[in-house]
Amino acid sequence: MEQEPPAATTAAATTPIEVCTNQPPIGRKRRRANANAIRKRSEVWDHFNLIPDSDPATAACKYCHQKYMCDSKKHGTSNLKSHMKTCPKYPLNLSTDPTQTVLTYSTIPGVGLVPTSSRFDPVGCRKGLAYFIILDEKPFRTVEGEGFKYFCYQMQPQFTIPSRRTIARDCFQIYLDEKVRLRALFSSDCSRVAITTDCWTSVQNLNYLTLTAHFIDRDWQYQKRIISFAIIPNHRGKTVGKKVEDVLKEWGLRNVSTITVDNAASNDVAVKYLEQKIRNMNGLFMDGFGFHMRCCAHILNLVVRDGLKVASTSISSVRNAIRYVRSSPHRALKFNECVGYANITCKKSVCLDVSTRWNSTYLMLDAAEKYETAFDKLEDEVEDYRDFFEGDSPLVVKIGRMLGYLLSF
Repeated sequence: MEQEPPAATTAAATTPIEVCTNQPPIGRKRRRANANAIRKRSEVWDHFNLIPDSDPATAACKYCHQKYMCDSKKHGTSNLKSHMKTCPKYPLNLSTDPTQTVLTYSTIPGVGLVPTSSRFDPVGCRKGLAYFIILDEKPFRTVEGEGFKYFCYQMQPQFTIPSRRTIARDCFQIYLDEKVRLRALFSSDCSRVAITTDCWTSVQNLNYLTLTAHFIDRDWQYQKRIISFAIIPNHRGKTVGKKVEDVLKEWGLRNVSTITVDNAASNDVAVKYLEQKIRNMNGLFMDGFGFHMRCCAHILNLVVRDGLKVASTSISSVRNAIRYVRSSPHRALKFNECVGYANITCKKSVCLDVSTRWNSTYLMLDAAEKYETAFDKLEDEVEDYRDFFEGDSPLVVKIGRMLGYLLSF
């Protein structure tokens, strides 16, 4: 006879089986059950609905109901994102419908919010951006700045900001368009022009020539346009004359009433050359009477400079005194203390002049005269004040007396 196993042995054998049957399914079966699940991590799912029980996984656009496959392993969400750029009913794609407007609200004082409608114009926005770069003299890389991009997005999310190369081409295209318009204006709305020239040499030793056309339009409004800004080999009279002739031919200008130049000897040669060329084109006005105009501002500059030579030592002393004050923050702070002690209420600040502008010399002297007492006190309190001038005239100390003489000159 077979013996039955003990009761303890039977219970021990059945206990592990009961524990195992109460645990959830693990391992491969769980992964297989979630194999077709779509993880909606992309923001594109704000605009798509996932169609349930679709094989393969399919999503439909919330606006136009277009369907796209979106299996995470085979398709992804790239096709969904591409659709959002071209969806005809997506609210941010209103530019595809030229008749569609955007309803906005503007605040009017005393009235409140007033609904208005506006239409997004991508071409106009891009042209306006090019004008912004030109008029405010901004670098082309401005359009690639993070702050500028954020500002444009807040103003108009539909506008796609062009790259710096694209905006450079847009600016050049504006120049070409304006050039065509100006040439048409010269041929139809302008009988005669007056030309002014300006020649100078840059710090890189490059010779520049600028030509400006002055004229009266049909509405009797004074107009002026820069028609040339170019580098020339030298400032000799014949070189300048030929360059001006080429510019006049380029713009189709033949009726030139006057040409204004400065008093350089080379300009006399240039004017004679141009007078003969314009005479051959039958464009000379009054047989050349008054054709050569000398720049009044340049003449006045020469006269004033010649007069300032009489007081050059005194002017140099004033310039050095101001240069001492502006040479360091510590000296400027000490000078401001002297201004406070002297109870000077003038709000002007001392400034240095520019060697090529005589009026800036006057402004420098006029501002320094107001601080005569402060300069005297600065000399008493600062020991190295006189040493800074390296043996300049004692007139440095008496700025007020010296300036009184200069300003009355």
